[in-house]
Amino acid sequence: MNTVSVHTLARTHTSVFVSDKLRNFVKLLIRYYGLDPQGVVDAWHGWVDRAARTWLESGHLTEIIVEFYWPGSEEAVARWDFPIRYDGNGVDEMWIDRLFFEDSFQKAKAPPSGCSYRILLRHSPGAPQVDGVSSCTLRSTSGLISREIGTIISTPDIMASARYYRA
Repeated sequence: MNTVSVHTLARTHTSVFVSDKLRNFVKLLIRYYGLDPQGVVDAWHGWVDRAARTWLESGHLTEIIVEFYWPGSEEAVARWDFPIRYDGNGVDEMWIDRLFFEDSFQKAKAPPSGCSYRILLRHSPGAPQVDGVSSCTLRSTSGLISREIGTIISTPDIMASARYYRA
């Protein structure tokens, strides 16, 4: 019983850490591209943090996605994915690699100025319901090429990496 209690506390702590760091990375990305990061702040305070933490704690969050698109279009003009794994580093430490993440910005190429963005979360089947969160359809990435950049957040039990899509 004591082991379960310790694991729950650790998962709660790492869930908060990962959610907070992903918010910071998404804000950094949006700001770098010259877009207004207020949308990130509003979404995170409105629903993203609550859903991300819930699904990180339960082990159901599989990905956070940022789509860049022209309003009214069904196609993404650029996209960033932040896949989540639950294998962790096994070491009692938590770290982020902001410089590694920032170095990939130029390779990804900026989305066109004036486009919009939205944040989406993917989860595995059986995820707990989160009030105010519903399903949606991803925009098409047809014509975009994806590139994995590697791990950017590491904890004893949760890892997050990054992938970008560009034309």
